[in-house]
Amino acid sequence: METTRVFDEIAKAYRDGYRGVDSRGGTRSTKTYSALQFLVFLAVGLVAKKVISVVSETLPHLKKGAIRDFEEILQKEGLISGPLRDAPRWNATDCFYQFANGTIIEFFSADAPGKVHGPSRDILFINEGQNIKWETANQLMIRTREFIIVDYNPTHEFWAHTELATDARFKSIVSTYKDNRFLTPAQIEDIEKGKKNKNWWRVYGLGQTGQLEGVIYQFEQIDQMPDNAGLVRIGGLDYGFTNSKTAGVDILADVRRKELYLDEMFYSTGMLNSDIIRALNAHGFPKKGPRLYADCAEPKSNEEIKRAGFNVFGSYKGKSIEEQIAFVQGWKIYVTKRSVNLIKEGRNYIWDTDADGNKLNVPIKDYDHGMDAMRYAVFGQLADFRPPKKTTVRTGKLKRAS
Repeated sequence: METTRVFDEIAKAYRDGYRGVDSRGGTRSTKTYSALQFLVFLAVGLVAKKVISVVSETLPHLKKGAIRDFEEILQKEGLISGPLRDAPRWNATDCFYQFANGTIIEFFSADAPGKVHGPSRDILFINEGQNIKWETANQLMIRTREFIIVDYNPTHEFWAHTELATDARFKSIVSTYKDNRFLTPAQIEDIEKGKKNKNWWRVYGLGQTGQLEGVIYQFEQIDQMPDNAGLVRIGGLDYGFTNSKTAGVDILADVRRKELYLDEMFYSTGMLNSDIIRALNAHGFPKKGPRLYADCAEPKSNEEIKRAGFNVFGSYKGKSIEEQIAFVQGWKIYVTKRSVNLIKEGRNYIWDTDADGNKLNVPIKDYDHGMDAMRYAVFGQLADFRPPKKTTVRTGKLKRAS
């Protein structure tokens, strides 16, 4: 097993009898991957059966993050030969993997009260603790017999700083992208472009505690999209390919209440136009109906998707980005829990600054793919929208996240 410095630090803390580790780090610092790698290493070598819990804010977040890394580690170690979903030892219903010695690594979300307040465990890994309330984390910790790992991006001070960093039973680990020897030169260059934004660089480049200032949008998470009766449906599309993500966002707008409901359709690199068309169809975005606003700088792609039957319009360029953002800020924004990448972008989408830390009138060129797709659609469709005098009354109730 090829390990990292973070793995070695966690393993040493376990051997030395610490209650746990407080693992803070910047972007791509291996903190999550290393923690999972340690848990697999430990599970394989155990003689007695143990229960290991991996917890994050939502199940979609786990599936697109920790569970995907877990699958890769099992494949690299030869524990599974194909996809995790096909592995005989993987229980997809209850989301756990059972090793030959009986040890279980289970995955569940912090919004599952039955799990949080349920049976105890031997080892706990709280992934991205900054997104989990202290009341929940504390309940999980007091039900853990042996060892606790908490990892997070130190965007601001929260319970890990007040409860763990000051506790001598916890070992503090700080990691950065320089601890990840598997990054490509292109990835390193992308990360180091963030140096001009001092606070972003402090958090995501150096792994030091900061406070992301100037977050552009505020939003709430919801379990699912509302009924669309009486709502305006629109789509947003931002193109990427090699390093940049192609993002598609499905949007319902309640014009009278000035509320937006966002659902992530796709978010990936390497997507050809044919892939985008398949993804739109798979999501169920209608053809010949709602408008799909896409980057006007890509007319060839827009035309190709339009010929596939979608009602594509180029994004509006008549106003500055700042003016368009100001319009979107006038709406209350809800995002479905499964829209993991939109949620991550929304939490980190901030105004750019100059070398002296002064705010510029443009957002940072990062965490912006889904945000741009949303802006194209909302401003393009709704900036001059006038609702009809008579509208269908919405009967469906919005199911908010707990």
